Amino acid sequence: MRYFYTMEPCIYRLIDNLVTYALARGLLPEQEAVYATNLLLDQLHLDSYDNRFIRDPEIRRQSLDNPGDTLKGILVGLVSYAVANNIVEDILPLKDVFDAKLMNTLTPRPKTVIDRFWSEYAESPVKATLDYFNFSQDTDYIRRYRLAQDLYWEGDTRYGRMQILISLSKPELDPKAIAAAGKAKATGYPKCALCMENEGYAGRVDFAARSNHRIIPLKLCNEDFSLQFSPYRYCHQHCIVLNHRHIPMIINESAFEKLLQFVEMFPHYFLGSNADLPYVGGSVLSHEHFQGGVHRLPIMDAKVLKTYISRPGLEVSTIMWPLSTVRITGNDRAKVLAASSKVLRAWRDGYSDPEAQIDPGTAEDPHNTITPLACRCGSSFVMFLMLRNNKRTEQRPIGLFHTHQDRFHIKKEGIGIIDAPGLAILPSRLKKELAAIREILLGNELETDHPEVEKHSAWIAELRTKYGIFSPETIDDVLRNEVVNVFTLMLEDCGVFKHTPSGEASFDRFVRYALGDAI
Repeated sequence: MRYFYTMEPCIYRLIDNLVTYALARGLLPEQEAVYATNLLLDQLHLDSYDNRFIRDPEIRRQSLDNPGDTLKGILVGLVSYAVANNIVEDILPLKDVFDAKLMNTLTPRPKTVIDRFWSEYAESPVKATLDYFNFSQDTDYIRRYRLAQDLYWEGDTRYGRMQILISLSKPELDPKAIAAAGKAKATGYPKCALCMENEGYAGRVDFAARSNHRIIPLKLCNEDFSLQFSPYRYCHQHCIVLNHRHIPMIINESAFEKLLQFVEMFPHYFLGSNADLPYVGGSVLSHEHFQGGVHRLPIMDAKVLKTYISRPGLEVSTIMWPLSTVRITGNDRAKVLAASSKVLRAWRDGYSDPEAQIDPGTAEDPHNTITPLACRCGSSFVMFLMLRNNKRTEQRPIGLFHTHQDRFHIKKEGIGIIDAPGLAILPSRLKKELAAIREILLGNELETDHPEVEKHSAWIAELRTKYGIFSPETIDDVLRNEVVNVFTLMLEDCGVFKHTPSGEASFDRFVRYALGDAI
């Protein structure tokens, strides 16, 4: 089979099929088909062609009905040819770099994409973002066939229904790729994976391919930002809004204003920010950016715990949520911003509560910050302010209000802006590990057969004690529900004021302190 791809008629037809796909998906106008063919010939180190330009109607139909699998099949053939002919090394990141270059030959230039987006935005923001999202999939920047592997489910808790995603769309590197990345020379360009300079960047073995990447510039607080989609899609239209300057993330009044301005421009989106301190922030703290999407997050349906302000145009409440959260709602953006900033200043400016173990830290090592999330509800702006604290202790050196170590078997990383509102982003390793745990609990296999589940040993013992005998008919539901339960405990670990009488009294003291005479 290796030599099959070296036969020129076959590679010509694969090129034709890729051009047919691009025409069907609207990436290319018919007038550019020959031009694109020649660019593909060059990428594949071919200097001849049989001049047939075949447009297979079946490929066109498949491109319209099942674009992800159709494109995957074509690209696998083209990349296999490139590997067989020593055009690209057989290492996954380099193969991704190569097929992104192939797709870039079919992807419109940035200005064309930008002009189309804003033309459609004038008609409908919903249409503009949906078409841009579909475009980002059609160009294979968002790889549909990898996203199809993700696992998703929901489960009931006392806070409402939590959502679980085991993300499999980011491929795991094999040892050969890891070794090659270790030898790669650092270039310092782009400065990070979020910089606008990633647009069109070919990529390297240690840096993701971005040849076929296109971004949409916009203004927030008179600063230059761009909208793009995450290639790993944690929710529908999972987007990243990035500052054109490589500056650190800071949670301040300006950050809140940027979130509110964005959801005013795109009222169908939510947008939030990771906290700006280590241990509670996660993500890339060195580059200001926000994350959002078109998705109903569990926190949006949380019940009101206590309302402090309720007047025309503004409501301030606490909600029943594992992370201590103040919700501010109003149809006047400026009033929502003012109230949100008031809470932020009170929390950041040295607020302490020894009874609740809240230590504000020092100027050099501040502890108090916020994970903010903005969205719209009809004509109203809604801001969720999730209070965070990164105090470390001798007993909990990773963070007193960080996920406890006995939950690390599910996830060790920080609770970020997607997790905190109730959508757990769990590592890909869990798919294999949960499958092994299933067989162990059913008695089909032994723990010693699966060294990868050693980290789950205490959890497995706990499940055996709780359920006793497992049946094949119910074990999948049991495991899914138990993962939901562990995730809920992880969020509770991060709550600065616990849902106990003393914890809720401490939370009440803070909110009254923050709002002052406004109550």
